[in-house]
Amino acid sequence: MKQVFKGKAGSVMTSMLEIIAGVLLLINPVGFTSSIIIGAGAVMALLGVMNLVRYFLGKPEIGAQKQQLFKGMVLIMAGVVCITQYPWFLTAFPLLTVLYAGWMLVLAAMKLQQMADMLRAKAGRWYMPGIAALLAAVLAAIILVNPFGATSAVWVFVAVSLIAEATVELVSVIVG
Repeated sequence: MKQVFKGKAGSVMTSMLEIIAGVLLLINPVGFTSSIIIGAGAVMALLGVMNLVRYFLGKPEIGAQKQQLFKGMVLIMAGVVCITQYPWFLTAFPLLTVLYAGWMLVLAAMKLQQMADMLRAKAGRWYMPGIAALLAAVLAAIILVNPFGATSAVWVFVAVSLIAEATVELVSVIVG
């Protein structure tokens, strides 16, 4: 029973974060995306520094085996690029949109797995993850058909699709 609750709590939290991200994307898509890119860069740079510290303070054999110096430098460089060159990512948004659609297809496959598991376990409301999977797959297909359309329309669409998919998932978790 405890294990089931843990799984639901994680799904609820993920869905809530997706809804919040969708709302923030609707309010200020460029600012939100810039913040995410800069934040990811800061995390990468911090992880890079941590790798360098472990390399120089740890045992030489472990540092060499785990390639901590190399990983640290690469993470710091990637972090600095994200922090200083985030406008490039915004320019490359159509490519990022295609990657997002790919991720939505992965999520749809995960939801299909959940639906199949519920069907096999003869659980009620098995169709809810199926609806979420179908919605995610359809929205991903729409994105893939025209990823180079008007940027503002794509921002709004991504935000609405994120909110819609997360809402269906949240209802599925709470009701199911």
